[in-house]
Amino acid sequence: MLKLEVIFVRKRILFGAGVYARKYAALLEYLQMDFDYFADNDPTKWGKTLFGKEIISPSRLAEFEDCEIIISCSDKVAIRQQLYQMNLITAVRDTKEMYHLLEKKMQQDHLASHRGVCTIPEKRRGEPTIIVDMYEGLGWSGTDQWAVNLSYQLNQHGKKAYLLGRIGQTPLDEKYEQYMHRMEDKETILSIVNWYEENLPITVINNYAGSAYLAAVITKLNHPGQVKIVSVIHNDIQSLFDAHMLLSEYLDSVFCVSNEICRKMKRLYAFDEKKYFFKEQPIPVAINFEKDEKPLLRIGYAGRLACQQKRADLLPDLINELENAQINYTLQIAGDGECKYMLEKYVHQKNLQEKIQLLGRIPKEKMEGFWMNQNVFINISEFEGTSLSMLEAMAYGCVPVVTDVSGAREFITKGENGYICEIGNFSEMAHCIKELDQRRDKLRKYGQESRKRIIERCNPESYIQFWITSIV
Repeated sequence: MLKLEVIFVRKRILFGAGVYARKYAALLEYLQMDFDYFADNDPTKWGKTLFGKEIISPSRLAEFEDCEIIISCSDKVAIRQQLYQMNLITAVRDTKEMYHLLEKKMQQDHLASHRGVCTIPEKRRGEPTIIVDMYEGLGWSGTDQWAVNLSYQLNQHGKKAYLLGRIGQTPLDEKYEQYMHRMEDKETILSIVNWYEENLPITVINNYAGSAYLAAVITKLNHPGQVKIVSVIHNDIQSLFDAHMLLSEYLDSVFCVSNEICRKMKRLYAFDEKKYFFKEQPIPVAINFEKDEKPLLRIGYAGRLACQQKRADLLPDLINELENAQINYTLQIAGDGECKYMLEKYVHQKNLQEKIQLLGRIPKEKMEGFWMNQNVFINISEFEGTSLSMLEAMAYGCVPVVTDVSGAREFITKGENGYICEIGNFSEMAHCIKELDQRRDKLRKYGQESRKRIIERCNPESYIQFWITSIV
C-alpha cells in the first residue's frame, strides 16, 4: 500500500500592515522568503489585501500551528507584549536575525557579481546626486514635510537633489514635484539599486530605514567610494534607532532632529561620536504680524489624527478637562487620519460644534494663517523627534502647552515661554491653559518669548548651509 507523506509548511506572517509593511515585504522578497499573511490590530484593514496578501485579525494567529511572526511596524515593544499575552512570543523572529541574513546575502551577491573580475569599477567624478528618501512616506508626517523642504532647498542652492518616492503616493505641489523621482509600486529593492547606479556618485538621505536604505547599502558594497549614506533620526523611539543602526557599519553619518536623541544614541550604540550631527529645524518666520486680542482663548492643534504616537484618540480627554475647568476657549484641529470620525462624533454628541472645529488637512502655504489665529499650541504625543508643528506655532507667537517629549525642553522653559506636562496628564494641561486664559499678560509675554527663540535658533539659511558644508 502506498504511504503518503504529509509535508508541513510553516506559515510566515508579517504583524503590521502600516507604513513599515512595505519595507519588510521588500526585505523578504530580496531574501527570497515568501510570507502568507499580514496581521494588524486595525479592524478596518481585516479582509483587505496588501501586496497580494490578506490582512487578518491577530486573533487568527492561533489557527496556525508553529507559525513564524515578523513584526513589521515601529512599535515592536507593544506588539511583543501582545504576542506574549497570546502565548505566541516564541514565534517571533528577531529583527537582528533578519538583518544578519540580509547582510550575508548582500555580501554573497557582491562576491558573485565580481567573481572573475579583476578590475575595480571606474569611479565617477563630480558632485554627488543627493537622494532624499520618501519611499515609505507621504502620509504627510513631519518627516515628509522635512524631506520635501530639504530637497527643495538643496536644489535652490545649486545642488542636484531628488526625492525618491512611488507613483501611488500623494502628488506634491509643482515646485516640489519637479524634484521627485517616482518608482512603480511593483519595483523591488534591486530596481532602486539600478536607479542609484545610473546616478553615481550619490548621497542617500535615509529617512525611513526601509527599501531605499537597503538599496543604498547594496549599491555601496558594489561601488566603493561612490555612495554616502546619511541616516536621519526623526523620532525618539528605540525601535527606530535600531532600524537605522543595525547596519551602522555602512553609515557615513547620523543626523538627529534633537539634541536629546543625539545624546541617547551616543550612549546606546558603538558608533563614532564625531559622525553624529544636530541642528535646530528650519522655520520660516513672518517679519511683521500682530495677533488680534479676543476674549476667547484660541487653541490650535495640528498633526496626524492617529492613535500611535500622536494619541489623537485622547483629545476628548483633554477637551473634557477644558470643559470642567470652565475655560472660555475655541479649539481648531488641523489634520486628518484614523481618529477624525471618532472626534467628529464626540464633538456632535457633546454639542461642542461652536467651540471645536475639525478643519481637515490644511495645505502648508495656509498654515501661517492658521497659527496667526491661535494663542496656544497643544501637543499630546507620547513621543516625538522635535515637533515641527510646535516650532511653527511658536514662530507665530503661540504659547506651547505640550507633553514631555523629545525636543520640548530644548525650546520651552517653564516660567518663561510655555509649559511641559507629564504625558497623559490632561488635568495638568488644562490647568496651564486656564492660567493663560486668566493671565493675558503672561499669554502675551510667553508668546513673544517663544517667537524670539525660533527667530534666533531656527534660521532656514543657516540650516541648509549646515547640511551643505557639514553633511552632504
